[in-house]
Amino acid sequence: MRKEKVLFLPLMNDRYSSSLGQGSLQEGIASQHKRLHLTYIRAIAACAVVQMHAIGGYLYWYGKEAAQFHIQFIVADIYYSLLRWATPFFIMISGALLLGNPKEQPLGVFLSRRMQRVMIPFVFWGSIYLLYYFRGPLWQGPLPKWSEITYKILYEDIYFHLWFIPMIAGLYLLTPVLRIWTRAAGRRDLEYFLGLIFLFNMLHHYLPGLLVVRHFAWFGYIGYYLLGHYLNVYPIGLPWRQWLYIIAAFMPLVSAGIVWWMSAQKGAYDDTAFVYSSPNIVLMSAAGFVLLRDYNWEHFAQRYPHLHQIALYVAEVSFGVYFVHPLILDVLKNGYLGIEINPHAFLSIPVPIGIGGVLTGIIATALSVGLISLLRLSKFVRQWLT
Repeated sequence: MRKEKVLFLPLMNDRYSSSLGQGSLQEGIASQHKRLHLTYIRAIAACAVVQMHAIGGYLYWYGKEAAQFHIQFIVADIYYSLLRWATPFFIMISGALLLGNPKEQPLGVFLSRRMQRVMIPFVFWGSIYLLYYFRGPLWQGPLPKWSEITYKILYEDIYFHLWFIPMIAGLYLLTPVLRIWTRAAGRRDLEYFLGLIFLFNMLHHYLPGLLVVRHFAWFGYIGYYLLGHYLNVYPIGLPWRQWLYIIAAFMPLVSAGIVWWMSAQKGAYDDTAFVYSSPNIVLMSAAGFVLLRDYNWEHFAQRYPHLHQIALYVAEVSFGVYFVHPLILDVLKNGYLGIEINPHAFLSIPVPIGIGGVLTGIIATALSVGLISLLRLSKFVRQWLT
């Protein structure tokens, strides 16, 4: 494993201990334990992303039947809404690690290392998915035009999940500046800026032409990046936590209900309430992060050592799982291995979509971890591609 994987960093390992430099072994162990929650959050989020993508496509499939209260659409809607926090978790983990890192690095060194860690695997896996996307024309013809390929690479997502890498690379470019600000800012400054970011992002999404709002569409995912740092540094009082948990507990049903209602009005799938800037998703993501942050993972690790080792390994290979799991899901869904595994059919046997979705996600996660484990037997793959 590379020395400084940040986006999906496994935080509990010998190499991480040795990278602490001047600190003593005891300080290194204490630092590992302090960040153990981030390892578990990463492992949980990696599994949740696969589960979410196992069911997400069925929202588009059943979108036109939402007005008829089609049970398949409703199940997929609720299932998807329960997992919508997964991707924000990864952004928040990166913010917690990078913005709170006291280690000083020259600007060029920092940017070079971060870009290598994400752009080299992005080029490799992007090429794989580009070939997969054009597999029909490449196999049967006519061959795609270079203009089509270039446009796909530069202006569209090569595959639906690969938007994450250019986004996180953009946040890396901003990190040196954000670090300076977060070190100088107090808690109230952070709270003010976070409130401003999420407010303008929400208004831009729901009311894009509203006065000053239309001129502040550049915030993007900075809010989740800063939120991860904020929640990792500052404690949340018990009364506030309780209210956050209570409100967030209703957000999956609120999200699913809004999506169903808007889809029914539109006559096709409408994901307005599922965008990451929507307040229901922000609340759910923040509450989940705080809940997992405050859980006693050291006690869990001692009580369930085997599950602890599994969690550590899933966190370690999560970057590779992120890249490969859509390919695994598509191969299973289409029965390219001679047997269908999807939310409709498990081992080619028809099943209810709720059960099939869970089983498909579990199988896809296991196969993704297994495939990445095999690929990581190569030192080059382990160091540069996963």
